[in-house]
Amino acid sequence: MYEIRLHVCERMINMVGGTFGITGQKQYRNDLGQIPGYDKFAEDKKESSEEMFSFTSCALFLLPEMMRRFILTLEILFVSLFLLGGSFPETEAARNTSGGFSWKDYRTIAHALGGMDGKDYLNSREGFLFMYEQGVRLFELDLSRTSDGVWVCRHNWNDSMGQWDGNGKKVLTEKEFRQSKIYGKYTPMTLEDFFLLLKDYPDAYVLIDSKQYSLRNYQRTLEDYSDYVEIARNAGAGETLDRIIPEIYNEAMFPGTAMLYSFPSYVYSLWQEYSVEELEYIASFCKEKGIPAATVYWEYWSEETEKIFEKNGISLYVYTVNDRDQARRYISQGAEGICTDFLTAEDLW
Repeated sequence: MYEIRLHVCERMINMVGGTFGITGQKQYRNDLGQIPGYDKFAEDKKESSEEMFSFTSCALFLLPEMMRRFILTLEILFVSLFLLGGSFPETEAARNTSGGFSWKDYRTIAHALGGMDGKDYLNSREGFLFMYEQGVRLFELDLSRTSDGVWVCRHNWNDSMGQWDGNGKKVLTEKEFRQSKIYGKYTPMTLEDFFLLLKDYPDAYVLIDSKQYSLRNYQRTLEDYSDYVEIARNAGAGETLDRIIPEIYNEAMFPGTAMLYSFPSYVYSLWQEYSVEELEYIASFCKEKGIPAATVYWEYWSEETEKIFEKNGISLYVYTVNDRDQARRYISQGAEGICTDFLTAEDLW
């Protein structure tokens, strides 16, 4: 983990240093001035910039005070650059993968890796394999932590899904999670298990849904994706990262992932109801940052929403849609595709 986080610091130096020259910047403490764009990240403007952007992911506690201040300055400069319209330099990984993935090639996204037997939110090995056999190549994966801190493929811990008695909330340990079949028949997976499975299916791409709704989540996103990268590499499946697509819910999540790895693409999730002005802003943000696709919850879908994103060159997917006629109607109204538990591309025509 420490090695990955130092890599983030190095990447920040390359990005920010090349743009601003590093010198002369003094806004690294809240008592030294307002951070540009700070109000876009903080719900409480009294919250210190040091708390807001404390870069624990660079293991600052291990560094001398001068180095800590230098790294904190880099972080704030980096986020400021992002807010002011900066872009990320294209790395070798980005050049290698950008030509391999196009949203235009995918009409369906298998929600939670795909459902089976009328069951949804499985995030199971069997669900993935079943949808893959049906020709699906783009998947969405939910992630949660066990009580002992292990990342596993699960939407949340609110519903037992047959893994424990009763219907109340319960957070399992990794051992309990592994030993309990989903609905008594489907194989649960840790994130490590899934990376190893994905390694055997090199034409499959996966959206990662880590559900960071809060506006104050830049650091948490960075830490979570540091975990994901480390897990893949330690499992000997580092190449699967070139087929991982972060799903973001707000602006703060984008720099929290982009500075870690050159993922092949991104998708912005419209998970709540937005005004026309907010939709215009989000679409413009996606266009500016090179986020080529967005998903919208079916209740908030409208042709006006589709047109806002279409004029910005953003592909729009509707979720979660399991009715064939409804799916066809969204496609006819301009949607690029749907996120679904059971449908395949063949069902859309």
